[in-house]
Amino acid sequence: MPLPSRSRPRQLLKTTLVAATLGASLVHCKDSNTVEPAPQPDAGTNPQVRCDGIFSNGTRLSVANPQPLGEVPLPEQSFCDFHTFAWNQFLYLTQIVEDGNDPVTPTKPRFLSYAPWYNMLKPNGSSAPGAFPGGETTLEVAMLDQKQAGAGQDALIDVAGQMVLYDLRFNQPFYDAVVSSGYYTQQNYDAFCQPPAGSPPFTNCNNPQQFWLPWGDGTAMGSVEIKSAWRQFPANDCPAGVMYCAGTNLGLVGLHLVQKTPTHGEWVWASFEHVANTPDCAPGSSTPIDTQSPLGTPWSFFNPATAPAGVMSSKTCGVTPASPQCNLDPHEGSGFEQVNICRTDALPAGGVSDANCAVVGSSTNDPNANSGGNVSCLNATVRPQLTGVWKNYQLIGTLWTKGTQAPNEDFWISIFQQPKSGVPEKTAVGFPNLANTTLETYLQTGSTAYDPNGSGLSNANKAGCFGCHNPVAQNTDTDLSHFPSKFDDITEPRVRATR
Repeated sequence: MPLPSRSRPRQLLKTTLVAATLGASLVHCKDSNTVEPAPQPDAGTNPQVRCDGIFSNGTRLSVANPQPLGEVPLPEQSFCDFHTFAWNQFLYLTQIVEDGNDPVTPTKPRFLSYAPWYNMLKPNGSSAPGAFPGGETTLEVAMLDQKQAGAGQDALIDVAGQMVLYDLRFNQPFYDAVVSSGYYTQQNYDAFCQPPAGSPPFTNCNNPQQFWLPWGDGTAMGSVEIKSAWRQFPANDCPAGVMYCAGTNLGLVGLHLVQKTPTHGEWVWASFEHVANTPDCAPGSSTPIDTQSPLGTPWSFFNPATAPAGVMSSKTCGVTPASPQCNLDPHEGSGFEQVNICRTDALPAGGVSDANCAVVGSSTNDPNANSGGNVSCLNATVRPQLTGVWKNYQLIGTLWTKGTQAPNEDFWISIFQQPKSGVPEKTAVGFPNLANTTLETYLQTGSTAYDPNGSGLSNANKAGCFGCHNPVAQNTDTDLSHFPSKFDDITEPRVRATR
């Protein structure tokens, strides 16, 4: 999840989205008026024998009536629990709600009613933002990022030649914590962070105290960040029958859900994608290379007509320097071009097979612990229960650290950071190299056909959320939060990148 460069120019646009047409296609469940009671476990047994929607405490994921969770259920917290938690939060945050703070699209998914970054962050000398959400919540095209797919200077272009745009939002606990602490201006945050002279903005923070975002008594959702990726379409062309459309020209293709919990102060990271985004780079997984997406529609970021010879027949698209066929450098002169994208960290085929659904406990030393299989099992279990456009989105991975982590304590992770004296080492688990093909397109594990950082290592073995959102041990983006990276957009003009 790379930080945007502070130096890139911007030009403010004043375009807002027209209201979305909402109908039956936005309903999550088959009967939104029916609440399915969660089945109770048999006494004396562990109910979580398969990762198909039951938490280890015996409660079941409710597709019909998802309720927000402030914590991954205790006491077990199996790997399956975290992936089920991710699906629960996605279902809750994409429920359609009425938003009185949006005069353009007042009926929309819950996460779009959260405060956009530009409501929370202000120029130096500004008074504090107003009460949450700090103003209108309309998705403003002018304030969306264009270059979040690599190292802050890399754009993602779809098969039609249109650039993907990115939005960032915060829930009320997060918003209130930033505002009450005074960290809503660059100057105030600098006073907290105390960066060395000449350091990159908000990427070298010497303050040893992590930015603790409280969650109250732990029963409600803690601080949440939502980062979303939007594919652009010509006016009135967004395919509302197959994806969520904001207005008529933006379609949701990717979403990060990042939440702080009482036992996981490092944040729990969960990532979702539209199933027609990209195929997998190699055969034998859940979404092989084909002429069309699993929906029978064209891929958003893979064009069979431009794929190199042999890719379609072998169902393999090379991503290494020795065989660069997909995930190539998108730069074309001063602009960008479309390159074919595939997923390297693919989910296994088989859906609800016994192998995929097998549950692994929290005590395992395996950092993956059948996470790929469990996510495939959950996707195959949950998606058929949905109706409308939301059935076309899938979980592609969840990430956290092994054990528990207090929200205001430092730590370091061996695959991303150097040891720090007196600070415990933590292990990234679930999907240690988690990457979304729309949000970390060129930072996928093993993909060095193009290395945005020029290190030769970032893709091969350094991909993953903690590679950019590190704890204080690495002095990068204090407390793993996205928000400090947005101060550059407050002080510098924005320019639309061109292809």
